[in-house]
Amino acid sequence: MSKITEGARNMPCIKCGNPDSTASHYNGPRQHSFGKGRSKKCSDIMTAEFCYKCDQEFTEGSTDPRWQDKWERSEEFMYWIGMTNIRRYKEGRL
Repeated sequence: MSKITEGARNMPCIKCGNPDSTASHYNGPRQHSFGKGRSKKCSDIMTAEFCYKCDQEFTEGSTDPRWQDKWERSEEFMYWIGMTNIRRYKEGRL
């Protein structure tokens, strides 16, 4: 486990504030550009600190009606990854 993924434990969810988050790896259409491979998740830098509930919103194949397609879901996921990395940087964890 990397320092990035370890550091996500017990952090508040970046989306809803729930105090029990984990590092959720990006799993959208661009995941192979970020290091995804056979039996390998993308880079740990491409994670958002989500609680279980928020992580489930971004699981592969989500049918949340607010997204018209996988690209809208991907864009929102990358937004939360960016916000997570800004928080990590401000806190000296990145």
